[in-house]
Amino acid sequence: VQLPDGRTVDDYFVSVRPDVAIMVPIDRDGQMILVRQYKHGIGSICLEFPAGTFQDGRESAEAAARRELMEETGYRPGRMQPLGVAIEDATRNSNRVHMFLALDCERAGEQALDENEQSSGVEVVHLPLATLRETLNIGAIAAMSSLVAGYRALDRIGG
Repeated sequence: VQLPDGRTVDDYFVSVRPDVAIMVPIDRDGQMILVRQYKHGIGSICLEFPAGTFQDGRESAEAAARRELMEETGYRPGRMQPLGVAIEDATRNSNRVHMFLALDCERAGEQALDENEQSSGVEVVHLPLATLRETLNIGAIAAMSSLVAGYRALDRIGG
């Protein structure tokens, strides 16, 4: 990598990755819909909001978010509001994270997990919306994209 001042850094790698869509889904009863699953990068189980990469480069951010929510949880949103875009790790990754608030979610079917998600044991978890700030603050949700989406959702709904 050649830096702006002309210096060169050897052995620098950038992970070229597709963009990600993430949803903060809330059902009609005021329950957040999250997923708990094994994440190999840190070697442990994480609680986070449903998310995933865009398919085939032509999928819109909203379509990717809707699809991922349905695949991972079996829920579909009634209404969606964009929460903006964040950069996950500008030093090492090329992707952006597109965040959405999904309101009035309802169960529309079963999970449709791919082979890796099945192996990771994706479990749907419901938590009261009233506990979101505490859940974020105590670190129960620790993935950066879920943290940002969660706090942005709180700003939007006034929590």
